[in-house]
Amino acid sequence: MAHSYRCPKNIMKNAELVLKAYYPSWKGPYNLEYHVPDGDEPIIWQVPTNQAEAEWIARIARQSIAEKKTVLILVPKREFFPAISKTLGQYAVPHECPANLLPEDVNRRLHILSRLLGWTKNPHNSFETRLAIESLINNGVAKVPGAIKGKRCKPETIARRVEIETEIGCLWEGVNKKCDLLDALMEIATPSDHLQLIRETLAGLLESYRSSKGELEGEFAKRLSLAAGVWADPLKLTEDITCIMEHMDASRPTSFGAVQLMTMRRAKGLEADIVVMVGLEDDIIPNPASSTTDEEARLFYVSMTRAMEQLYMIGLNPWDWTIKVRVMDRGVKGY
Repeated sequence: MAHSYRCPKNIMKNAELVLKAYYPSWKGPYNLEYHVPDGDEPIIWQVPTNQAEAEWIARIARQSIAEKKTVLILVPKREFFPAISKTLGQYAVPHECPANLLPEDVNRRLHILSRLLGWTKNPHNSFETRLAIESLINNGVAKVPGAIKGKRCKPETIARRVEIETEIGCLWEGVNKKCDLLDALMEIATPSDHLQLIRETLAGLLESYRSSKGELEGEFAKRLSLAAGVWADPLKLTEDITCIMEHMDASRPTSFGAVQLMTMRRAKGLEADIVVMVGLEDDIIPNPASSTTDEEARLFYVSMTRAMEQLYMIGLNPWDWTIKVRVMDRGVKGY
């Protein structure tokens, strides 16, 4: 006989309904011996908006950690993380998330700055120099349109991009054991206007990085911003730093409980007193890109059975799997 030491009977039986309906190769139900209380039926909430969904999640999490419960929030895809994390922060719910939650544009700006900072610390590393030059022509002060793959460009734009990339590529011809890529750039006798701009920008960055006193005191941050093409606008700098701090503050774990955000695909092997499954909506679950419901049903079953005490299931509309399979015999609970 199989045993269940974690998942209560009332949650397990409902999870098995999903397998029965959508996993034809499933051989159950199994005759389990339960070593935990039967527990409550899963609670299903239909909410009107994404914001309402995030707020209910935050309320559940806040109440649960106050009761010293562990909480696991499971989402169908990573795109759900930012809004939920932000709302948890607003409700003062410390939590952990395995994903980078910063908006894409903030990540892009930080990535550009990181590349240039990496180069200033090791300017005679040819690979770092190549990355720095790439940042300058893709997004920085020496930007050349045409870097985004798949984006339609005029023939003259493409020709100009190819011309500049070819010119930069020719720098490698002068690279050897005694001459790195930066040396090769600096030694060009008659550089084009574009290479001259790149050369002057890198030289200025290096000078201000190495000489942080006197006339150049505080100059490095300014030159870095101009070179990278970011944060020249004080408002954008303020927004980015505020966004970064919000996510840093929100991600600190607690000593008396833990709220974890995780995708359903990462749920296997995890457990928590309270599990909240969100995003249970048509066109999301099952994944429209999936060729079969077998794997989707199995992942959903695994997600449901992570709960040791209570399972919440939340979505924006009447959800096909939940309603048809009738996970709750008593019907859908309102919010």
